[in-house]
Amino acid sequence: MRAIILALAVGLAGCVGPPKGRLRPVVALDPVPVDGLWRSVARDADQALVDDLAGRWARALESVPRRLAARVTAEGPLLDPKGAKAVHALPVGPYRCRLVRLGGQRGFVTFKPDFCYVDGDAERRSFTKQDGENLPGGWLYPDSDTREVFLGGSRPRPADLPLPYGQSTDTDVVGIVERVAPFRWRLVLPKAKQGAVLDVYELVPALPEVPGAR
Repeated sequence: MRAIILALAVGLAGCVGPPKGRLRPVVALDPVPVDGLWRSVARDADQALVDDLAGRWARALESVPRRLAARVTAEGPLLDPKGAKAVHALPVGPYRCRLVRLGGQRGFVTFKPDFCYVDGDAERRSFTKQDGENLPGGWLYPDSDTREVFLGGSRPRPADLPLPYGQSTDTDVVGIVERVAPFRWRLVLPKAKQGAVLDVYELVPALPEVPGAR
């Protein structure tokens, strides 16, 4: 199954570009130790955020109003704290990334998909969100057989390069990448925006557009 997923990802990376009218992938980042553990890079406060992720999941789901509970259920394993599957690595290629925000004033809100890109090789991979309002970019670190840790920075405009992790606590981004279903991953960010508890990105490969196909 892993070989099939990787083969498809390589094929997609070769034939799919960003949607028409959008930016080319921005993946230039400062180098990081290829074999370094994420805890040797992450700030103590960000390590604590990752370690408390189970607690934040619980608080995030509790903050969703009852009238919106059915929408949470409809997302399936994406919003299941225990939904992570094995073979977690996020393959290189283009993705549609849809933000689901939990907590805050609205309790639960989803946004239209944007464009993201994973670049690199077996030694090192980067994740960069290409458009939209929130623009994280950084490196993926192996952590267990079900997840990777994302350490990066945010940037104000799509044309800017992602800020390196550790430059500023205001721009640092930390998160967890997990596979939740075939060809479906999630990026969970405990440093949520707009007073929310969790920002969860659904990541699915961007399939090529075939003229006349449905």
